[in-house]
Amino acid sequence: MSAASTPPSVSDVRTDLAEAVGASRTSREEAERALRLAVAVRSRAADALERTARRAGVDEAERARLRGEYAAAARAVADRQAALDTAHEFERAATVVADAFETEASSASPLAAALLELIGSQTARTGGRGRPARRTAPARLGATRPRTA
Repeated sequence: MSAASTPPSVSDVRTDLAEAVGASRTSREEAERALRLAVAVRSRAADALERTARRAGVDEAERARLRGEYAAAARAVADRQAALDTAHEFERAATVVADAFETEASSASPLAAALLELIGSQTARTGGRGRPARRTAPARLGATRPRTA
């Protein structure tokens, strides 16, 4: 039997699941930081736009530029929120699978056996402990633009 066709051991699966939980936590934390930054940028853009709302002598080109900056910042917030939501979902899923495996692995459960088989088939498909190529999400085109003064 080749190394790629041998099923992973329980300790290998535990290690992989622990790595997945750790990576998902890191991803969520990075998404939270990115969202906080995007909200701050949007807030600054809103403040700049509001300061020009009642001020006399501000040309319409400047107001249009500020509205464009606010709209771009609002789109960035929406994108970061969607990324954070996805990161939360993945972290919950990784934690549920890791906890379920930990609970079931010691009892020779069919669930643990199925997970070992699934991971074994993934390992065989990727040719070792490597991961399959990561797919990227399609780019979002268009977004609703908030109306500002």
